[in-house]
Amino acid sequence: MSAELEDMDSSLKAFLESQISELEQRIESVIGEAEELSAKAELLRSIPGIGPVSVAMLLAEMPELGRMTATEAAAMTGLAPMAHDSGAMRGKRIISGGRRSLRHVLFQAGLAAACHNPVLKAVAKRMKERGKPHKLVIVAIARRLITIANAILKTGVPWRISSAA
Repeated sequence: MSAELEDMDSSLKAFLESQISELEQRIESVIGEAEELSAKAELLRSIPGIGPVSVAMLLAEMPELGRMTATEAAAMTGLAPMAHDSGAMRGKRIISGGRRSLRHVLFQAGLAAACHNPVLKAVAKRMKERGKPHKLVIVAIARRLITIANAILKTGVPWRISSAA
């Protein structure tokens, strides 16, 4: 690669990083200015595995979170297993539907929670020991995360190890 291209590449990268940083600050300020959003964000941030991006997405894409059942929350995020059966034939259960962008963010949060959330880390370990595929484990953890987030917003009590599982 020529020196000119490398200079353009690094300046473009710096520009994009500054734009991303500015957008993140604007999102944080919007959340911080609204009292209800700020309170919800604080509760969600208490959950290990839920980071600033997950908090912003949950608040923006799922305003009804905290006012629904765990099953409804999982279905709305597309993390509930859907049956593909017909007559006597039993198909595989797959996740589908729901809010796709939220499902993608929660999958990433599930990856983080499987490593850093003490309760969910133990759940992931047990599932892996039973021979479950990695992707299935992460989706199950992501579903538990949305269930926990829903319960925490419903009760208004921040995360404690005894409050989950």
